[in-house]
Amino acid sequence: MFANKLIARAMEYAAQAHQGDTRKGGEVPYIVHPFEVAMILKENAFADQIVAAGLLHDLLEDTEVGREDLKREFGVGILELVLAASEKLEGRDERSWDKRKNQTIKYLKEEAAFINKAVACADKLSNARSILRDLEAEPEDFWQRFSAPKSKQKWYYQSLVESLKELEGLKMYAEFKEVVAEIFK
Repeated sequence: MFANKLIARAMEYAAQAHQGDTRKGGEVPYIVHPFEVAMILKENAFADQIVAAGLLHDLLEDTEVGREDLKREFGVGILELVLAASEKLEGRDERSWDKRKNQTIKYLKEEAAFINKAVACADKLSNARSILRDLEAEPEDFWQRFSAPKSKQKWYYQSLVESLKELEGLKMYAEFKEVVAEIFK
């Protein structure tokens, strides 16, 4: 599927960095998420560098990989795309869920470039798909696995839809709106 050397290298790098990790509340290997993000970006005809950034987007937040590691392996361009897709890293653990999510919404709405919104949309669509699958499989106590209750999750995802509306016309944005509506109907 991905014959490009950059994408293949990013796949291998992400798989090694996320080795042994699983998705929140389940047994699914974590690497499924970055692979899905990359597939969404590829399906929406983004360049290989953007697809590679999709594969690597969670490394700085969730693994031991640092900025210099990414820069050395993939260059400044991909590092900047990954940084733009990450929550503000400094002091992240000390900030509340509300504060972190408000910062994300503000960034996407007011500051993010189109390409950064695209990576964010692919990421959030993958998360929303996962939520919908898990919610349909086990509706009882589903929302207990999250750091914030369903009402706040609803606010966050609906705010994401609004903050990404510049992507109107892209298949992934249309699906994101549909999946969010289905989750919180």
